Amino acid sequence: MENIKNIEQTILTYTSAWNETEREAIMAKITQCWAPNGTYTDRLTDTITGKDAIADLIISSYEQMGPRKFKVLAEPQVHHQSGRFRWLAIRPEGYPIEGMDYVEFDTENRITRIVGFF
Repeated sequence: MENIKNIEQTILTYTSAWNETEREAIMAKITQCWAPNGTYTDRLTDTITGKDAIADLIISSYEQMGPRKFKVLAEPQVHHQSGRFRWLAIRPEGYPIEGMDYVEFDTENRITRIVGFF
């Protein structure tokens, strides 16, 4: 049986990494939740692989979005080491951005794949 609370914590840790601005703080959170060969893609990003790549993406996203705060909108839905969660990026200027991520996990509840939609 899956440990839903641990998966939820993984998602919260991942989402909170997007709220950090310093690479060291981002890596501290990504190291907790991201599998070594975890991948990420969305409509603007070709597939990237690894902890350094996701940290680089988070840092570069400030150039696209500016300051913002990500939060999870509802309890993630998970089963069979995969799931989805809805999020909101709140920006001091401009409209908020709502999205949904499809996510897969390994047996240690680390993220192995995210496909983002927004």
